[in-house]
Amino acid sequence: MAGERIAEALDMGMADLNLLKEYEEAKLVDPNAPRPQRNPVFLALGNISAEVHLMNVLQRIKASALHDALLVLPFASVPILFTFLNIFALRSMNIPLTCRILFFMLKTHHKQIVASRTMKAMLDSIRSNLRATLRRQKTEMGVNLAALKVVSMQIREQSVKDYVDENWEEENEERSAKKRTFVHVA
Repeated sequence: MAGERIAEALDMGMADLNLLKEYEEAKLVDPNAPRPQRNPVFLALGNISAEVHLMNVLQRIKASALHDALLVLPFASVPILFTFLNIFALRSMNIPLTCRILFFMLKTHHKQIVASRTMKAMLDSIRSNLRATLRRQKTEMGVNLAALKVVSMQIREQSVKDYVDENWEEENEERSAKKRTFVHVA
């Protein structure tokens, strides 16, 4: 069931990507070219893009059922899925889910992917986009952590500090030094 939803979303999404690609090419020739009629499902969902629709479908599938759903997909739909994974990596769309799907598909279809030259080129593109996205997120996290450290230091410096008398500490030490001991009578 979930695998069928993924396959359906992949087919609709690839058709929409091709339609928009043809429109962009026609727009270069004729700037007044009319917009093509998109799939009614995309229009009903608020005129979302194909990749957003596929990501929504993938996110609705439970993590435990995702592997089973991906196993149902035939190898013919793997290049289409990799096209969308490349778009997800390029646009930083749910990177943990994108990586989980990518790694599972690589483990499952390793021999077929290695034998295909077009898939190698696609994997190289996905790899470079994922690295760029992860590098950007790592930099952002580092900047955010550094900013948090600076802010916490400023808060510590500006916070209210209590004045403690030196004699007070000595008195506390004297009081704590007197402890009860047990005396053994022989």
